[in-house]
Amino acid sequence: MLVEVVSPEQNFFSGEATMVISRTPEGEIGILAGHEPTVATLVPGGLTVDQEGTRKSYAISGGVLQITGEKVLILGEAIEEVDGSHEDAVEKGIQMVDQEVEE
Repeated sequence: MLVEVVSPEQNFFSGEATMVISRTPEGEIGILAGHEPTVATLVPGGLTVDQEGTRKSYAISGGVLQITGEKVLILGEAIEEVDGSHEDAVEKGIQMVDQEVEE
């Protein structure tokens, strides 16, 4: 499935992926090819894109997720690539929002 991960400043990922994992207000969502069309709000945390066993993880401060029959689009407010696991990205995403509140 085609996946795009973008913020107002940058295009972080565009390409084929086998799975996407992210967080919504209802909990984590795992997206595979053929997922039903969905639009959801993303909460601060992690976003992971799996390409045939290779994973890229991102911290995300929030945003919107759109799933169509052909594409998964993640529009993030602030996104940062994370070296590490999905759990590391979740932690970093929450820290990003905490830092914004403190400032």
